[in-house]
Amino acid sequence: MRSILKQKLLWIAAFGYFVDLYDLVLYGTVRVESLKSLGYQGNDLFSVGATLLNIQMAGMLCGGLFFGVMGDRKGRKEALFGSIFLYSFATFFNAYIHDFTGYATLRFLAGFGLAGELGAAITLVSEALPQETRGLGSAFVASIGFLGAASSSFISQALTWQNAYRLGGALGFILLFARMSVQESPLFLSRRKEKEPVMWGSLSMVFNSSKRLKLMGLAFLAGVPIWYVAGILSYFAPEFSRALGVQGEVTAGTTIMMGYLGAILGDIACGVLSQKLKSRKKAVLIFILMGGSIALFHPLFSVGTSAMGFYGVRFLIGFGNGYFATLIAWIAETFGTNLRVTLTSTLTNLIRASVIPLSISFQYLSKSHGILPSSALLGATSFSLGLFAISKLPDTFGRNLDFLEENPGQVR
Repeated sequence: MRSILKQKLLWIAAFGYFVDLYDLVLYGTVRVESLKSLGYQGNDLFSVGATLLNIQMAGMLCGGLFFGVMGDRKGRKEALFGSIFLYSFATFFNAYIHDFTGYATLRFLAGFGLAGELGAAITLVSEALPQETRGLGSAFVASIGFLGAASSSFISQALTWQNAYRLGGALGFILLFARMSVQESPLFLSRRKEKEPVMWGSLSMVFNSSKRLKLMGLAFLAGVPIWYVAGILSYFAPEFSRALGVQGEVTAGTTIMMGYLGAILGDIACGVLSQKLKSRKKAVLIFILMGGSIALFHPLFSVGTSAMGFYGVRFLIGFGNGYFATLIAWIAETFGTNLRVTLTSTLTNLIRASVIPLSISFQYLSKSHGILPSSALLGATSFSLGLFAISKLPDTFGRNLDFLEENPGQVR
C-alpha cells in the first residue's frame, strides 16, 4: 500500500509540474499573438513582451518566499493547495484581458501562484522516497513537467491564445481536486510533534547563518544557466533566427517545444547518471559542461541553416540544459526539514527570476552590440558562474533528510 501511495504521489506531483511549466512556457509562445491583439507592433512586441516576462518572474520570486514559508510552517500540502488555486484563477482570467495593466496584473498573480508548486512538490517527493531513489523520483517529476512545456508550445499553436489560457486554468482546477487525496509528509508531521527549540519557515534563519547564505548563493548561480537558455535563447528565438539568417520561419513556440523535448530526455538522463555515479555534483557538472558548450557555440551550427536545422540545435541545447530536476533535488537535500520548503521554493524561483536581470541586460546590450554578441557575453558569464558554483556545493547523494537547521536562542 505504501508503495502505491508513493506512486500516486509521484504522478500527482508530476502533473503539478506539468501544469506549472505549461503556464510558464505558455506566455512565451503566445507573446506575439496576444500583444498584437492589444495593439502592439514592431519593436514593442519585444520590449513590452520582456517587461511582462519580468513582471511574471517578479511574481514568482514573491510567491516563492510566501509559499516556501507556508510549506514549512503549515505543511507541504497546504502550500501546494494555495499555490495551485491562485495560479488557476489568474491563468483562466488571462483570456479576458484588454490592456497592459490587466495582462501585467494577472501574469504577476499567476507567477505568484506557480511559485509554490515545484519546491513543495519536490520536497514532498524527496521526503517520501527512499534515499537511494530520490534522484530518479525528481527526474520523473521533471520529465513529465517538461512534457507540459512541450505540450504548451504545441497547444498554443493549435488554439487561440485566449483558449490556451482557459485550458491552462482548467488544468489547474483539475489538479486542485487531484491534490485532495495527497497525504502530508510523514517526516514533516513527526518532526512538528517534537518539542525541540526550532523555528519553522523562518526567513531570519536564512540570513543569520553565513553557511546557509553561501549555500543559497552557490545553488542560485548553479541554476542561472538554465534560465539563460529558457528565458533568452528560447523566448526570443525569432529574433535570433533573423540575426543568424535562418532560412524559413522560426517561432518561439516550436523552439520552446523542441528545447523542452530535449530537456525531458536530459533530465531523465541526468537523474539516471546521478544514480549510477552516486553523485549529484558529478552528474550536474557533466551536463552543464555539455549544455554550455552547445549553447555558447550554437551560432556556428545555425548560421544560414534551415528552420528544421535551427530547431535541431535547440533540441540539443535543451538536452544539455536538462539538469534542473537533479539540481532541485540537490537543493532539497542540502537544507533541514524546518527550512526545506522555504529554501527549495525560494531558490527555485530565484533561479527563475534570474531571467529579469538577464533579459534587462540583454535588451540593454543588444541595442549597441547586437543580439548575438550580447547573448554570447551573457551566456559565457552565466555558465562560468554556474560551473564555479557547482564545483563548490557539497554533494548530498544518499543523505538522510531527517535533520533540522539549528538556530540557537530561538524557540518554535
